[in-house]
Amino acid sequence: MRYSKISESLYIKGRIGWKGLKKKEYLQEGSYRIINGSNIVDNKIDWSNCGYISKERYDESEEIKLKEGDILITKDGTIGKVAMVNKLDKPSTVASGLFILRNINLKKWDTLYLFYYLQSFKFKEFIYSRTSGSVIPHLYQRDFEELMIPELSLKQQKQISQKIHSIQQKIDLNNKINTNLAS
Repeated sequence: MRYSKISESLYIKGRIGWKGLKKKEYLQEGSYRIINGSNIVDNKIDWSNCGYISKERYDESEEIKLKEGDILITKDGTIGKVAMVNKLDKPSTVASGLFILRNINLKKWDTLYLFYYLQSFKFKEFIYSRTSGSVIPHLYQRDFEELMIPELSLKQQKQISQKIHSIQQKIDLNNKINTNLAS
């Protein structure tokens, strides 16, 4: 089986310090959201708990403005939490604890396949190999860019991702039913 280095055909960006943005600059409400690692829950983005920033702060970093289909990965603290941006109703960006992975090669990669691969045991092993021994776990962008992904045909990737997606939808429905029954 062939493998591809993730950085060879995908867009990877993370915020580094972001020009001195402080937590006290977060707004209670606004038009520009900022997502932190704590906003990623069960492989989804909890939009209800995101902070807001000014337009000026949002516009400072074009390279980390979110687009639909982006995959977010936590890189500090609890490393390896993953979520996909399925819809954007407000302009949004990420805080310094996240990477953005963007599929810019749709003829080579299925975005959903990438999303599920980043939830796999293989990815967890990769993270562990890069962070073991650290007092405060951190995944550096240069290390993340070395991740090797199985290079299957686009058709195979779509078959795999659709099967997993179908199972995930059933799990989500069962969880919803269980929550309703418990109420």
